[in-house]
Amino acid sequence: ANPLKRLTRAEYTNTMRDLFGVDFDFTGLLPPDHVERGFDKFGETQLMSPHQLLAYLKTARFIAERVLPDVKPKTRTWEFDVRHFHGSKNFATGGGGDYRDGDDYVLTGFRPYRSNLHFSIDPDRHDQFVIPAFGVYRLEVKAHADKANQGEIIGINLGDGRHPTSFQLIRRIAMPRGSKGFTTELTLEAGDMLAFTFDSARVPGRSLAKKPHDGPAMRFSNVKVTGPLIEQWPTAAMKALLPRPDMKPRELVDHIALLLTQRPLSDADRRAFVEIARAKQASGASMTVVARSVLIALLTSPHFIYKSESPELTDVERAYRLSYFLWNSVPDAELLSAARSGTLAKDPSAQVERMLNDARVGRFIDDFTRQWLQLDKVDDFGPDVRVFKDVRQMTVDSMRREARELFRYLLENDLSMEHFIDSDFVMVNDRLARFYGLPAVEGDAFVPVKLPADSERGGLVAQAGFLKLTSTDFATSPIRRGAWILKNLYNEKIEPPADVLINEPDIRGTTTIREAILKHQQLESCARCHSKIDPLGFALEYYDPVGRKRTEYRHVRELPAEQEGTTFTKKLKFTTAPIDAAMTLPNGREVRDLPTLKAALMADRERIFKGIIGKLISYAHGRQISHADRPHIDAVCESIAQRDYSLRATIHAIVAHPAFGRK
Repeated sequence: ANPLKRLTRAEYTNTMRDLFGVDFDFTGLLPPDHVERGFDKFGETQLMSPHQLLAYLKTARFIAERVLPDVKPKTRTWEFDVRHFHGSKNFATGGGGDYRDGDDYVLTGFRPYRSNLHFSIDPDRHDQFVIPAFGVYRLEVKAHADKANQGEIIGINLGDGRHPTSFQLIRRIAMPRGSKGFTTELTLEAGDMLAFTFDSARVPGRSLAKKPHDGPAMRFSNVKVTGPLIEQWPTAAMKALLPRPDMKPRELVDHIALLLTQRPLSDADRRAFVEIARAKQASGASMTVVARSVLIALLTSPHFIYKSESPELTDVERAYRLSYFLWNSVPDAELLSAARSGTLAKDPSAQVERMLNDARVGRFIDDFTRQWLQLDKVDDFGPDVRVFKDVRQMTVDSMRREARELFRYLLENDLSMEHFIDSDFVMVNDRLARFYGLPAVEGDAFVPVKLPADSERGGLVAQAGFLKLTSTDFATSPIRRGAWILKNLYNEKIEPPADVLINEPDIRGTTTIREAILKHQQLESCARCHSKIDPLGFALEYYDPVGRKRTEYRHVRELPAEQEGTTFTKKLKFTTAPIDAAMTLPNGREVRDLPTLKAALMADRERIFKGIIGKLISYAHGRQISHADRPHIDAVCESIAQRDYSLRATIHAIVAHPAFGRK
């Protein structure tokens, strides 16, 4: 069976952006997408409940009211200096801050890992600055980081909400030394209020304002907000949805339906939407209100929510599959023209190349790498700031971005997928270069840096983000690390056996994690997977929970609190133990550390390439792959061999394969 495939939340957001110019994240309005085998695009898991349908209706109303407004909003300008702001010391999240009357700067908090200081418009002045209408607003901030610790960049987060507990991150902006401020544009909602937090500054003690202090600090002098910005009226979305004020109900329905889906409605389907338009007209509603009601009805219909796919894709359906693969959104006019002329089906290479060179391909890079490599989970655990005191939040953010930037660099530069296994360079920014002990890099942007000859870095399994993702807040997990390699590089399905709770091995008497894990290999039901998982994971034990090289285990034990009811007085006790990482893979090859692991993976690279190809096909087709897809995967792998297994060539080969045109 090939079930219908629903738009994911990311696809819905991008579709609204490209159709109507609405740069707004709708993921908070729609129910979470179900994830299966790492991806949220599979039709067989995208069920529709009454709760979900209601969420689509509310979201459709939200959109329609904003793209078809009744009146033109007035553009205004607000300007504030530091005296208008109110600081909130939020020690529950591990930070604090203060400022003194007369100062033009903020003193930021004492703990480095989480956001330190929530800083918003003074509550007594909230009525002076509340976003009046949905739209795009320009934010101009005069500020600079002063005496940042160890060259650390102090970041500014922008959010909405009156209180730290309701604060929602909108954007993070790095403020390197020498910066005098920034200008950015945000899509905001009526009722929003701006707030700021400052990350990564570390100031000893909490009574910051009671003694002289000249840094680190954010010197914060002026904020100017202008909006909503109106480039033209009627807006482009209004003109697209209602090109003429005298449109008849049937004409209006056909026009909006074609705009949304690029396929005509049947007579039976059209009838219900036309009746909605006629009923609104009969009530005396304006054409804007009529068009809004039709738009809401179509946005909540299967015609829009689900992707149309015939057993053999039509030319337009092929364009939609390609566009939702590489742009996570609807096809543009050029792609649709190529589809309707038959060019896309005959030779898609020109359109694929154009799309890979378009900025919208960044959506594919972000979404695919996030799901394939679980990059959104890098920060799920810690690190415990008591154990890893010098690991800053923005360093962890950089860890999360590294794998994505490697994927982007390989795709843009037509490089081999071998770099996912091992490489003589890494993609780093200033913070990650410092964390890895590499030559200094300027700024927040990621750039390729050649590794010294004795470095073990390079490749996905040597990245701090992967090593942290597969650890807890202060302990590594060989099982998680080995399972991650099998699932994400080899694309193997790894699940606990059905009798895992019944036949759990007896680990009494074991004194090390190695001894406990090896007990699993003594049970046949466990050994099937653990014989493959454990050697891969143990080879990485020379890297700690934040991805730094170590020579021995450092076990952490929390001593009882000296005072009841507080966690601030708890002490930690550290003990050490030797690392024994050597194990044998099922093929008889020994791995004992990261270099031997990467050598073993490189020797098995064709299987890994096929695993990555399978992941890409699953994402592109919106379904799980099966044994029937093996010839397809083999054909793609064979076709890219002469291109040195280029990632870019892989994308071309997947789209060119006949299976891309079938449901």
